[in-house]
Amino acid sequence: MSASKPIFSIRRLRWAVLVAGVLLMVVLTGYIGYARYRLHKLVADLPGRLGINITQETDHVTYSQTWQGRTVFTLRAAKQVQHKDGKITLQDVGIILYGRKGDRQDRIHGSEFEYDQKNGIMSAVGDVFIDLAPPNKTDGEDETKLIHLKTSGLIFHQKDQFAETDKPLEFAANGLTGTAVGASYDSTKGVVVFKSQVHLSGLRGKPADGSRGERPMVLTASHAELDRIGNVAVLEGARMVSAGESGSQEAQAQHAVVLLSQDGTPQRVDANGNVALTGEGRGKLTSDRLELELNTAGQPKAAHLFGAVRFLNEADDKAESGKANDARVVFNAQGRPVHATITGAVESALLQGSSSRSLRGDKAELELGGGGKAPVVLRGATTTATDGAKLRMVDASTRKDSKGNVTNGTLTTYVRADVLSARFATRAGKSQVTGVDGTGRTLVERTLVEVGANAPAWHETGTGDALKVDFRQGAKSRAEMTKAEQRGGVKFVREAASSKKGATAEVEHAEGDLAMYDADADRVTMSGGVKFSDAESALFADRVEMNRVTGDGTAEGSVRVSYLQQGSTAEPVHVIAARAVGHKATGVTQFFAAAGGNARMWQGGSTVEAPVLEFDRTKRVVTAHGTGSGQAVKTVLVEEAKDSRKPGRGPVRILSREMVYTDATREVEFKGAVQVTDQRGVMRSQAATVYLAGKTVAPTAEMTLGGRVDHMIVSGAVELEQPGRKGSGDKLVYTSDDKTFVLTGTKAAPPKIVDEAQGTVTGASLRFRTGDDSVEVLSGDGTQRVRTETRMKPKD
Repeated sequence: MSASKPIFSIRRLRWAVLVAGVLLMVVLTGYIGYARYRLHKLVADLPGRLGINITQETDHVTYSQTWQGRTVFTLRAAKQVQHKDGKITLQDVGIILYGRKGDRQDRIHGSEFEYDQKNGIMSAVGDVFIDLAPPNKTDGEDETKLIHLKTSGLIFHQKDQFAETDKPLEFAANGLTGTAVGASYDSTKGVVVFKSQVHLSGLRGKPADGSRGERPMVLTASHAELDRIGNVAVLEGARMVSAGESGSQEAQAQHAVVLLSQDGTPQRVDANGNVALTGEGRGKLTSDRLELELNTAGQPKAAHLFGAVRFLNEADDKAESGKANDARVVFNAQGRPVHATITGAVESALLQGSSSRSLRGDKAELELGGGGKAPVVLRGATTTATDGAKLRMVDASTRKDSKGNVTNGTLTTYVRADVLSARFATRAGKSQVTGVDGTGRTLVERTLVEVGANAPAWHETGTGDALKVDFRQGAKSRAEMTKAEQRGGVKFVREAASSKKGATAEVEHAEGDLAMYDADADRVTMSGGVKFSDAESALFADRVEMNRVTGDGTAEGSVRVSYLQQGSTAEPVHVIAARAVGHKATGVTQFFAAAGGNARMWQGGSTVEAPVLEFDRTKRVVTAHGTGSGQAVKTVLVEEAKDSRKPGRGPVRILSREMVYTDATREVEFKGAVQVTDQRGVMRSQAATVYLAGKTVAPTAEMTLGGRVDHMIVSGAVELEQPGRKGSGDKLVYTSDDKTFVLTGTKAAPPKIVDEAQGTVTGASLRFRTGDDSVEVLSGDGTQRVRTETRMKPKD
């Protein structure tokens, strides 16, 4: 076999390897080119497949917007990511809003914003921080004047420079912190709106002197708007609770407008719609509207409440209330009220246990006080009204009558005057009334109604030009009247139920220049031309004092009394004296003369004069007393003729140490150095009794001090003197009908008559007549008579 050539030689192998290498390179190159094409396409399509439309990324971006040549806002972002859809993602964003006037620098900062360039809307992703600067403060250095807000979901409208969110937010300003749900901010107008659930808390009311005194407060509102340019805050459904020196305080209203100063301090508050101010332990004050001015320290300066002003304070033991149409309050520099003016149908009431106090008027002026930590108290109050300011006090009453019987009832005191001014004192940090003064047509009216009674036990009314009432603190801090005083043309009327069953009420009237009431003594004193009268009498004096429990009274100075004959034509009985003392229980009135003088009682022509006179109106008895120094009782009895066509005997004048007249029996008793004088002679004795003729009407219908003498009995060392005749004996009886005298004596001293012309006549008894010259001598038993005629000496 011949040697054949090999299929692959080394040379061919090398070539093959080279060709294969070339082919491999071509293939690899193709694959690499295709791979690059596929990779480029994959990279180009990947953002779309992943939802990313980024077209460009840029670091440190700044945008600005101008309006009429002025920069209104500037935006800076650390990074900007441009998306294919035209939107931009901004990271670490800061926005400065200058406003169209360039008068502020409000800042918005967030970690990321999505910017819709087409619509000019920026939407925050995550938390956003906003700093609002006050107008005209562009340096941003004063942190205390900034409003800091934190929120999320903020949307900023670039064209309108308007930001808003519906998410919850937090804010802080001037030491106060708050929250709300939803907010908006209009940069062009500088208006911030908190949409709902506004809550603000912190300290307020720092004193003007810089001392510590801030008070915790919480403010809530359903909606709030803040105009940073106009410095106005508007609150809807506002309610503020704060802690004060004397407890918590609360203020609320449906709508409130707060005017602010340039630095954000409140200057004025206008609130309306169910305005309510509440203080712990001090009640609740409501009105339709409130206007409140504040000082530079944010403290009240002046307040005006109007439209249905109402006040209510209910405590465990008392309830206070009041109402008016308008109320104005002035405060001092520390924000404490010092004066209040209340007008329009003013009413106030206090109910405490069984007692009540109420006041009505057209206008009330209140002086207020208190400083430091001391509570606000009343220092003075004045109430006026065209028809008179009215004060009414109702109290439970327990009294004893003149017999010691205890009665329970209700005492009502009503006071009225054109001007009523109250006086106050502060005790234990509380204001208490100490008195009330009234001027112009004053009236004091008091009524006592006993338990179970259908009519008042008594009712009294006093009027005058001026009034002064003093009070003291009683049980449960109740003001109790201690004294009352009326001046100027005082007129007093008292009507009391009669002590006699079925009888009409007893009515008393009094007039004078001054009337004073002492509650402790239950005594009324009147002075200055006093006139006091009832159905049966009228009294005039310089001064009258009356005890209202016993009914006893004392009159002094130029006392004059007239006892009227009610239901009769008989003349009144009159009395004049220096002093009189009346006792209601006994019905006795004592009349006293001035030193060395006499009191005088008269009726018609009959009179009684004595240092002391007593008149018992119940028994109709008059008693007169002389003195040991020789002052005698002087009595004049005018005898009336039995036949009215003929003249009477004339007056009978009697001197004595004592006189007692009993109207029921028509007897007048005289004791002690009695001297009886008439036109025909004089009789002297130790005692005498005059019997007046009986009345023509019922004995109880009238009193007749004088009248016709029916007969008279004179006893004890009797002496008789008549013209030309003298007599003596132990007893003398005079009978008016036949004008006969009967003179008797004793066995040791028989009666006798001495005649100037005829001598002396004696016997067991001697009888003679006025105007007759004869004298009858009777035997001891009166059966034997001896007649002796004595010729009287003619008169020259």
